[in-house]
This record gives sequence, structure tokens and C-alpha cells, in this order.
Amino acid sequence: MKYFVDTDGKQYQLQKCPFCGMSVAVVIPESELKEEPKSEEYEMFTVCCAYNQGGCGATCGYHKTKQKAVSRWNTRVVI
Repeated sequence: MKYFVDTDGKQYQLQKCPFCGMSVAVVIPESELKEEPKSEEYEMFTVCCAYNQGGCGATCGYHKTKQKAVSRWNTRVVI
């Protein structure tokens, strides 16, 4: 199990990827994934199974907060 620590110091668990079973998920802003600059006011976040670390690249969609993205990732159905 992997952990994500937000800028406010809160710690969140990241479950394994429901598709490949790897524990390489990361929380990233939409602008980083799409390589487009966005203002912080409109930034969205996703959890991504890091392809560059051996993961499959699955994401959980975009969400207004990092915490919501983590929550959605952790409640995905294992296929």
C-alpha cells in the first residue's frame, strides 16, 4: 500500500491499481498529465497508475480536489 501526503500534511492511503495490481499510483494535476498550464482555481486532479514505474496508466477521472481523486481511486471495482 502506498501513501500520499497532501500539502496540508494529511496522509491518504492509495490502494493498488484495480487493473494491474501494482502499487505505483500517484496523484497528479490535470495540467501535468495534459501538459497544459492551468490556473490553480481551475486545476483538477486524478490518480494515475504510473506507467513509467511499471504500472498500466489507468486513471480515475478528474476531480476538483486531490482528496476526492484519492477517494474515487480507492473505491474502484477490481476487474
